[in-house]
Amino acid sequence: MLALVLLSAALSEGRARRIGDHLQIALPAAGLVCAATRGQARVYAGRYLLLEAGIKFPKALLGDLPVNLRPNGGGHGFPSGHTAAAAFGASALVAGCLRDSPGAQAVAVMSAGFVGASRIDAGRHTIWQTLAGAVLGWLVATVKLVAFDRAVVAIWARAGARLTALRGRAPVPVPGRP
Repeated sequence: MLALVLLSAALSEGRARRIGDHLQIALPAAGLVCAATRGQARVYAGRYLLLEAGIKFPKALLGDLPVNLRPNGGGHGFPSGHTAAAAFGASALVAGCLRDSPGAQAVAVMSAGFVGASRIDAGRHTIWQTLAGAVLGWLVATVKLVAFDRAVVAIWARAGARLTALRGRAPVPVPGRP
């Protein structure tokens, strides 16, 4: 699979960026499916939201500092969000559903690396912004965050209880319907 991705990127100009764009969605989505099969979808979703905060806050706080400037002249480059999302998904897959498959682990990790390389190649991020995104994604996926994970599960449980309570109430009549 990775060989086909790399070959198609090498044969077509601009295609590497698009493939990277797709992989930065596919890897976290596969990680979510993996987490769901293990009964961990809520924790995974909570950690993904934590990752998003870890991507967005530095970009906003760093403003026009050189570390936040993109090679193509834009701002808000630190860290690379595409790379962080890909590394998060790949790390979750490696630690979860791919534990017994070194070949599949290699494909997941190389796919995340491809995302980072595509961001550098497209001039969207520097190598340091990309490495920071990779480290951020890996940390959020793998570091033990027991209190955070418990809080996420508790929030989901309270939300579920509220929805159940709302369903128990009489339905709100819709005008024009019997």
